[in-house]
Amino acid sequence: MIDVELLESMRAAARRAALGMGAEPPLAERIAQDVVARLIAAGLAQLDDPIAHAAACGAGDAVALVGRGRAA
Repeated sequence: MIDVELLESMRAAARRAALGMGAEPPLAERIAQDVVARLIAAGLAQLDDPIAHAAACGAGDAVALVGRGRAA
């Protein structure tokens, strides 16, 4: 069984990262949900730090979708 608090922490980290890369709030939430779903499908047990991984994926997805980031 997957820990609900872990999933919520992953979603929040991915959302914050997406917002930090310039995604608007609705897009950031979509990105966060997609990231969590992908990581569940890939297998959370393989990840040393699922929350950090979710944040990195959220930032990457946001940059890819927004086409720019604050770092650009």
